[in-house]
Amino acid sequence: MKWCKRLRDLREDHDMNQEELANKLGISKRTLLRYESGVSEPTISILISLSLLFNVSIDYLAGIKDTTEIDEASMEDELNEVIKQIEKIKKLL
Repeated sequence: MKWCKRLRDLREDHDMNQEELANKLGISKRTLLRYESGVSEPTISILISLSLLFNVSIDYLAGIKDTTEIDEASMEDELNEVIKQIEKIKKLL
């Protein structure tokens, strides 16, 4: 399954409209529409937010795996490391 369809399905499964999800992610509704239509791809920070919001792995969001399960111990460590890396990059900009 393509990641853009998976994103739309997760939003709908959680009874959210595009505006609600966009607000939770801190992006515009238009940006979310572009993600869901496959025109644009989300940044890693948006993928992390989606993963935490919907409690699914980034692999699931990306369409790499078909199971939503997260190995909580290792996933939490990986997400925290990615967040640290993003913060370092933001400071450099």
